[in-house]
Amino acid sequence: MKKFEIRYGLGGGFGGCGDWEESNAKNEEDAYAHAHEMAIEEYEMYEGMHGLEDTCTIAEENPDWDEDEVWDEYVECRESWLNYEIKEIE
Repeated sequence: MKKFEIRYGLGGGFGGCGDWEESNAKNEEDAYAHAHEMAIEEYEMYEGMHGLEDTCTIAEENPDWDEDEVWDEYVECRESWLNYEIKEIE
């Protein structure tokens, strides 16, 4: 296991990678996956507020879309807000 500094947050007016923690991971790929999950959790705390889209709003704005189209749009929007990075700690 390697030790990483995981930084995560939201872009725009949210300030980017403001939160951080130390994490153990097998490799960089696992560390990035953890950082991505933490950024998603940050997004989910604010979704539906401050301009962050949620699935309900997307569905209401696009009544002809099926569930998959709504989800795909939600993920694309969410990903555009996420900031995360890792740094291996020696």
